[in-house]
Amino acid sequence: MKASFLLYLGALALGVSATPLSSQNEVRQSSSKSFMGSNLYFLPGMSDQDQDAYINDLAEYGAKVVRVWVNQQSAGHCEKGSNLQTSVPQLETTLGKYNDQTLDAVDKVVNKLAQKGIKAVISPHDANSLLGDYRKDVYYDKWGKESFYSSQDAFYAYDKRIEHILNYTGKYSKKQWKSWSDAIMAFDLQNEPMSPDTSVCKNNDSKGWLCDRAKKFRSVLGADNKIQIATGGIGGDISHDCTFIKAATQCKEIDLIAVHRYGGSEGSNPDQWSNSAKTWISESGGKLVFIEEWGVNVKSSSPKTELPAQANDINKAGIPNLYWQFLPKNECGYDPKTDSSDNFGIFVESDTDIAAVMKGASSANAAQDWSKVMG
Repeated sequence: MKASFLLYLGALALGVSATPLSSQNEVRQSSSKSFMGSNLYFLPGMSDQDQDAYINDLAEYGAKVVRVWVNQQSAGHCEKGSNLQTSVPQLETTLGKYNDQTLDAVDKVVNKLAQKGIKAVISPHDANSLLGDYRKDVYYDKWGKESFYSSQDAFYAYDKRIEHILNYTGKYSKKQWKSWSDAIMAFDLQNEPMSPDTSVCKNNDSKGWLCDRAKKFRSVLGADNKIQIATGGIGGDISHDCTFIKAATQCKEIDLIAVHRYGGSEGSNPDQWSNSAKTWISESGGKLVFIEEWGVNVKSSSPKTELPAQANDINKAGIPNLYWQFLPKNECGYDPKTDSSDNFGIFVESDTDIAAVMKGASSANAAQDWSKVMG
């Protein structure tokens, strides 16, 4: 998710140009069910008590997947309504030297999720760290957005990060992450790769960053590992026309195409999701497609009615999805309506019936066969 989303919300991102479905994608796999979950990038920074309450709420509502990030958190401030209690350092404050307390914090929440039957998607790095703002890190300092996706030195450094994360053994789970398929559904290549400079993906990733990183993931995970490799939302929002580039869809090591899409209301654009889903699947190169980020603009629409309207359309299409974001109980007066960069948050303890849409997803037939991933 990027702060710049609000700048282009008016342009509805309906996906890529229409292409006839191949026969193998026309048939809905009725034996496989869809699912729904949430993103929550700051979950590792919350107190144990708040983590437990949030995860219990999601489990009760029927969430199947939660996406978390390997990123920095700072204790002592209000983050989207939560008083963060745990400081989490950047994984690398020096290139190639890893602060495993960062992974420990993520491991704690993935372990808690697993105990409730909820799987995790883990983003190993945030491309927004290359923008030079408050999120900047050692990759920005060394390469910036200008050369991170083109420099062989940057490729090598990021591959070492991938290797370290996958070989990490959890402080709380006691599981080596690369072998923990019961808890980890997928690793993103990165959160929104190439979004800081979409010219890279619009040029079909000429240096091969996407597929080469996927090959690194698969080489460490192993060919028969159930853990999936997801794109993470190439170029950010689908309106940037990078989600389904051939560099991803023709890379055999990539398993999942992650769609990030923030559109208008269902009333202004009826069937916006179901009208796009078949095209997405047809252009996926036979890969599984899921909506990794989407949200209701609560500043302009009531989530009580708009969330089910859009979620029902997504469920009609049979596309698994993760909302941005179902937020923990509001502890510090945060109002997503007045957030200058993110108007999509919906509190789990509100008058919006989150359970109904999650259970609706779990009862919907999936458009593709997810049984080997979620079974």
